[in-house]
Amino acid sequence: MIRIMLVDDHVMIREALRGVLEQDRTMQVVAAVGDGKTALRQAAELLPDVVVMDVTLPGPSGIEITRRLHDSHPQIRVLALSTHLDRHIIQQMFDAGAHGYIVKSAAGTALQQGIRSVVEGRSYLCAESAALVAATLSGRKFPTGKSGTDVLTERELQVLTLLAEGNSAPDIAATLNIAYATVDVHRRNIMKKLGLHNVVDLTRHAIRAGLILP
Repeated sequence: MIRIMLVDDHVMIREALRGVLEQDRTMQVVAAVGDGKTALRQAAELLPDVVVMDVTLPGPSGIEITRRLHDSHPQIRVLALSTHLDRHIIQQMFDAGAHGYIVKSAAGTALQQGIRSVVEGRSYLCAESAALVAATLSGRKFPTGKSGTDVLTERELQVLTLLAEGNSAPDIAATLNIAYATVDVHRRNIMKKLGLHNVVDLTRHAIRAGLILP
């Protein structure tokens, strides 16, 4: 039995995907959640075989959640599911640790095929994504270059993501349960490490790194 967790912020989509997958008796949806923080917590508790990850989530993007999930539980296979047919986003998902990418318009049979492929240790692209990659990258493999955020600590990544989402320092302090002054120290350290000068630069870097979506 392939144990699957669905991550999508739209309830109707989650239920529709659950219905499609549970028609296959070899697949079981063990959880269906609507945000990245819940996904990380549930994944740690349930250890599903596959996480079907929406790229666009409230809070940290599906790209960032995939990166964190890959770091903490590399044995879990991640299959991206997105409305975005964009080679840059596809690349960011693979760089973050995803094993496959499907556009939502192709969900259905392609979703089941994708799940089986990643469970078997193979990468998977739906037909639309594969055609885009072939046309734009001329058959080259996805590069594995880092986004630049590898120099940051986990806490600094959290602060960077929250700053880029437009949160104020007091809000970030409350969210992370740290002092206001500590947030300011992290902000200065982030800017120094990344060679940035203001919050606008931070936001642009976060988008390029896939921490948030534009």
